[in-house]
Amino acid sequence: MKKVLTSIILTISLTALIGYSNIGKSTADNRPAHTVTMAKAEAAASQAAPDFNFTDLATGTTMKLSDLRGKPVYLNLWATWCPPCVRELPHIQAKYEQYKDRIHFLAISIDNEQEAPLSFLKSKGYSFPAGFGNPREISSLYRVEAIPVSYIIDANGIIKAKKLGSMDAATLESFLKNAE
Repeated sequence: MKKVLTSIILTISLTALIGYSNIGKSTADNRPAHTVTMAKAEAAASQAAPDFNFTDLATGTTMKLSDLRGKPVYLNLWATWCPPCVRELPHIQAKYEQYKDRIHFLAISIDNEQEAPLSFLKSKGYSFPAGFGNPREISSLYRVEAIPVSYIIDANGIIKAKKLGSMDAATLESFLKNAE
């Protein structure tokens, strides 16, 4: 128990220290540091979406992201232990029901094991497509710095938009317009 608490305190301290050390710093072109983060997010758009394997949690079938080509994809990376991720899931369910004929929805869990998201989604009655892949591989391919993070990928596999952070219904609705 002491080791767990020590790890948590150390993580929080390092996060605070890193965040504090970046406050007020500017880039070479004199933009605030938070602008660089936004620029990185914008740079991810218009690049080919990295392909990866995942297990469809509803069927147990192994699939690839590229199997979904042909219509736009809303890709969400989340985890059961992430409160902002869990808060946006009802909005994803509602938009899935509204747009499932026009947009592929895929929520990929980056939990450490497949059972956690499978049982969580079943317990909540969510029906949107969800998968489980190699968390390290997917996080590396998509350069995940924090979750939740969502992407719009066009029918040809090109990333059109990226949104870091939890979305409410209105924000998700606006984000999905990038799929048109």
